[in-house]
Amino acid sequence: MPTCLHRRPGHFSPPRSRRAFTLLETSLATLIVGLTVLSIVKLITAVTVQNFYAQKTTTAMMLANNLRELFASLPFNDPVYGTHLGPNTGQTTLASFTDVEDFDGFVANPPIDANRQAIPSLSNWRQSVSIVHVNPNNFQLNDSVATDSACVLDRVTITVAYNSNPANSSGWTAISSIEFIKSKY
Repeated sequence: MPTCLHRRPGHFSPPRSRRAFTLLETSLATLIVGLTVLSIVKLITAVTVQNFYAQKTTTAMMLANNLRELFASLPFNDPVYGTHLGPNTGQTTLASFTDVEDFDGFVANPPIDANRQAIPSLSNWRQSVSIVHVNPNNFQLNDSVATDSACVLDRVTITVAYNSNPANSSGWTAISSIEFIKSKY
């Protein structure tokens, strides 16, 4: 009968089988799962913030383009009053503005669409227009010396701002701004 050289009689040790995780393995698995969950939460937060800004930028560009579309259908200056920045005499309402230059200094809150209709559902938004005469030899320079009758180019700047708290009138944040040159001809 074969005998085992290393076993003592009466001492039998069964082969060891692993039936449970050690404390180190459990801690490591918990750490990995925790870091994964934390990364996913950070990713969701970053995507949500980016979505918020993308939505605001898209709305602002739509509102700026509404005014640009309105201006495309209007003449450069008034055929009766000529070139004059700002509303002409007697032009006190939006409906009475007959040319692009009438809109200098214009602010709309709530904003308007390309048909001059107010958009009350966007009352947290504001459109503002600034117009300056441009030097025809260098579009980068404002032409402050040009007389109204000699002006042939205007730089139109449309700025769209958002206010998350309408009760705070100083809380406007510019979201988008577009510039373009309007020619008399």
